[in-house]
Amino acid sequence: MKIEFRKIPYTKSEFSITKDKILCCGNFYKESNKIVSCDISIDGQVKIDCDRCGEEFDLKLAEKVAIKVCDGKVFGEDLDIVECQNHIVDFDEIAEGEIASILSDYYYCDRCKNEGE
Repeated sequence: MKIEFRKIPYTKSEFSITKDKILCCGNFYKESNKIVSCDISIDGQVKIDCDRCGEEFDLKLAEKVAIKVCDGKVFGEDLDIVECQNHIVDFDEIAEGEIASILSDYYYCDRCKNEGE
């Protein structure tokens, strides 16, 4: 789902995107003429390899993310701001990036978690 920055309302609007059995839904609204605020819930289940033994297992996702989208360049070191290109907010790209960020963490299967305790 792509929306032109200038068409995003100042009142909260909802969105819902499904990527590979992972549901990303939430709301967004324009905070200022350059900033859009997004509150996103990421829920679902994905197959992932254990970072200790390499065995594949199902990982349940239930994450909440709050980000801001800036129309143009961001100056400073705020990591929770996403720059949009060509004055278009691409919610599919934002969802994919947030999912990739979550999956880049280390995850252990139940067997390896229990061995570590």
